[in-house]
Amino acid sequence: MLSPAVHVCLSLGKTLAQITAELAPIPALLPLVEVLCGIIECCENITQNKNAARQLRDRCHTLVLTLRDYEGKNVGKNIVHARNAVNDRLIDIQTRMSGWANLGKLRSFVDQDKIARDIEQCHAEISDTMATFQLASHFEIHEWMEDFNTNRRLDHAQLVESLSQVQETQALIKEKTSENNDLIRQMMTLLQNSMGENKQEAERVHQGLSANLYQYQSQFKTLLPELYLNCGEVKKISEYPIRGTASMDIYEGLYLEREKVAIKAIRSMRFDEQSKRRFKREAEIWSDVWKRDQGMHIVPFYGYCQLDGPFPCMVSPWLKNGDALGYAKANDKDLDYRQFIMHLAHGVEVLHSMGLVHGDIRANNVLVSDTGLPLLSDFRLSKIIQSASGAAPLTQSTMMADSCRYFAPETFGDEGGLSTATDIYALAMTVLEVFLLP
Repeated sequence: MLSPAVHVCLSLGKTLAQITAELAPIPALLPLVEVLCGIIECCENITQNKNAARQLRDRCHTLVLTLRDYEGKNVGKNIVHARNAVNDRLIDIQTRMSGWANLGKLRSFVDQDKIARDIEQCHAEISDTMATFQLASHFEIHEWMEDFNTNRRLDHAQLVESLSQVQETQALIKEKTSENNDLIRQMMTLLQNSMGENKQEAERVHQGLSANLYQYQSQFKTLLPELYLNCGEVKKISEYPIRGTASMDIYEGLYLEREKVAIKAIRSMRFDEQSKRRFKREAEIWSDVWKRDQGMHIVPFYGYCQLDGPFPCMVSPWLKNGDALGYAKANDKDLDYRQFIMHLAHGVEVLHSMGLVHGDIRANNVLVSDTGLPLLSDFRLSKIIQSASGAAPLTQSTMMADSCRYFAPETFGDEGGLSTATDIYALAMTVLEVFLLP
């Protein structure tokens, strides 16, 4: 009967026992051999950066072999200094490797670039030690760089492949549901950035990254770290707009290969640097609203992008029940109007408690969730368009052509403007419309 396979640690093709036997004739090297064996064992437990870590392991082994050859040619204080310097260098590398091996899988993913930089620094310090004691030629000291860059690219490719594996991400999420929010956000950033790198590459990898990023977003109830969606996070699935207004066209879209979304192409704007800066500022506000509301009263914005035209697009969840007026007409007999209106008013309260003005409350901008609750949508959109596009004054803009009947009287004055008070007036007009028109 065969015994279970035993994993053997190797460096330069030799086992720990072979390495120890090879260097045993020089007793002064035994402390270094012990540290080297520790490095070799630690290396096998590193989950990411494996190729670069193994190169560093082998270079540590080479460093000890070089010192052995140096021992045979030199005597006196210089060899003692060289031995002590190499020992200190190996101890430092073993300490670092032990830390990398004990990071845990999620942190190893997130810290891959940092670990790669640490490995590069270890190589540089080995080179300094070799140069100080003339343990090798200048060429030998620096020839590691090309192999390191190759191994770093291999490690990154393997990372992306791992990130695209749905089963691996499910296991990570299951293990780390109590992990701190900062680490989860770093992991989502890594996934999102990897999507950008692979946007033009294999569809399978891109779909896997999308699916896993969506799992993180759903599990931890957060928006993406970057709301400028330029890494293939969203795509149109309808060739023509399914509806629109005077200032925008609305398309059906697919978000992270998993969720149907509404893509609103704002025709009254161009996606230039000015509008990008404005959207970036607004994205911070959207994130704050999401953290406060979690989509309970306000339709979240998933982000902004530019697809196949010159217009900026805003992305939000697709709500199949449509707007408040249409929903009220279709469900007049079963609708609890009091609860419906109270929930809508709470949404306005959320915005106002954060010092935000919606600016365009009306029945068309109140969408209905799958559970039949009204959600405010397109908050601050009128302000974005007016600010970034240089639109006409508020009461004359095409954006507001359909909204005038919801405006408070003071809005039409010389000093008229949007405020929490005008929001309340518009809310009352919306309530009146929903109550009376069905």
